[in-house]
Amino acid sequence: MNPLAEMIAGLRGVWGILCFRRDVFKRFDNTPGGVARSFLAAALGLPIYLLVLKANLAAITPRPALGAVLPMMLLYYVIEWLIWPNLMVGVARRIGRGHLYFRYIVAYNWFALAQMLIMLPYQLAMLSGAAAAPEIALVGLLTTVAFGVYEWFIARHGLEIEPRPAIALVLLNLLVGLALLQFKAYQIQF
Repeated sequence: MNPLAEMIAGLRGVWGILCFRRDVFKRFDNTPGGVARSFLAAALGLPIYLLVLKANLAAITPRPALGAVLPMMLLYYVIEWLIWPNLMVGVARRIGRGHLYFRYIVAYNWFALAQMLIMLPYQLAMLSGAAAAPEIALVGLLTTVAFGVYEWFIARHGLEIEPRPAIALVLLNLLVGLALLQFKAYQIQF
């Protein structure tokens, strides 16, 4: 499949997820090649990441030079995209869902791009000071909860698991993401 067709298929799948359509998971490629191609979402998200990174660095005092932190931040970007799929290889096998791992990760990757696109205006408004702190906190909380619900839906129906294990996966993913975020923030400061 060519990259444009892959992108269209991925975004159509994301639309199905946003509409809570369980049948959408049949459309995601349940093969290793499908997972490899789903990392096109990471490539498409890179300009968004760089824009937000530049805005974040501008808000830090003293401002670190972009060139000084860019290699490290690009490494973190790659780690952020690879850590969950690699962690889930073992988890999916352990819970007896290894045969559905590939479509789950394909859906997860394309949804990650959608999250980046949805969060871009919020992140830029937050960094520019266009929104007050209480509004920022409320929007941040609501989007975190909403994304958690969608990630639960992806885990629940992508892996065909019960609701509680899907909740556990969402919480584990949140903890992994928070740990990586803290480590990244620490690295920027020093």
